[in-house]
Amino acid sequence: MAIRRLRECFATPTYSATGVTLVARAFRGTGRMLSLYTRERGLVEAAAQGIGKPGSSLAPAAELFTLSKLFFAEAKGADRLTQARVIEPFYPLRRDMTRYGYAAVACELIMRTTEPGQRVPKLFEILVEYLHAMEETAAPRVLSWAFELTYLEMSGLGPVLDRCPQCGREGVGGVYVAAHGGVICHDCAPPAGTAPNVSPGTVRTLEAMRSFDLQRLERLRVPDASRQQIRRLIRDHIRYHLDVSLKSESFVENLGSWRRPRRRPSQDDPRRSDGHEQ
Repeated sequence: MAIRRLRECFATPTYSATGVTLVARAFRGTGRMLSLYTRERGLVEAAAQGIGKPGSSLAPAAELFTLSKLFFAEAKGADRLTQARVIEPFYPLRRDMTRYGYAAVACELIMRTTEPGQRVPKLFEILVEYLHAMEETAAPRVLSWAFELTYLEMSGLGPVLDRCPQCGREGVGGVYVAAHGGVICHDCAPPAGTAPNVSPGTVRTLEAMRSFDLQRLERLRVPDASRQQIRRLIRDHIRYHLDVSLKSESFVENLGSWRRPRRRPSQDDPRRSDGHEQ
């Protein structure tokens, strides 16, 4: 019996890949089902057994955003993660809720719009570059927008910004119309409605963002008016063309309105005297 199992083990096809952990879900007790984006195979779904047990050698690689060298055994359904060696844990992203949230935006976008085995050229390198930059950037929101725009471009679904999709007129701004895939000039725009205005300055900012030049992004200054236009354009474009609303983006945007609850003074609090504050 033991010899038979040993033969089956050696007969199981195996492979290795370098990948980033996008999400980890509970699976069969102490196991986890991992979604990983890899350089070699694109999106990989793999089961990792025993992650919840103390001393698991696979547990570090199951942490979100972790970059690892991974070893898999092919199986019916999901493959099995058998070994992992962490290359970069990206600890700072898990210590700052804002950076954590924006890192999760990129991971969720890839996971929800990519099929297992689908490999987008250069996406792995851009993702790793993005996570490194997110650890230190002074403008995490701008960096996140830049990643989203770059991902749309790499997927062949980027918004048309440099010319009107209707008449071909170049670089004049206008209104964003999702059904037309870009910014329509005012002459071609539909009757006044809910379509958001996009100024020529905002168009230039969007063009700079989707080049994903990290040094340029750090120098980029985005006025509040442009931020509102950019936020709506990217959100609406992703919803219309990818049919996705990013939960992680809503989470991180709500962080700005969160306030720590005020601590109620205890009975022994010196500020209280006969039930009244001094």
